[in-house]
Amino acid sequence: MSRTVRTTMQPDRDIEVDDAEYLDLQRMGLLVDDDGTEPEPPATAAPPLPVNPAKKPTAGPAGSKEN
Repeated sequence: MSRTVRTTMQPDRDIEVDDAEYLDLQRMGLLVDDDGTEPEPPATAAPPLPVNPAKKPTAGPAGSKEN
């Protein structure tokens, strides 16, 4: 059986997917709800890491500090 869905990657286009593809897209959180809003991220998603601008990198173009 095929379904017509919209994804978060191309919300303006309807695409036809079979049941397996639908379940995969749903599990990954890539389906757009019918009311025009994107679905909420899954509860198991980790929160974003805080950004610390004062922290300096330990490696880079100059190399590792371990050498």
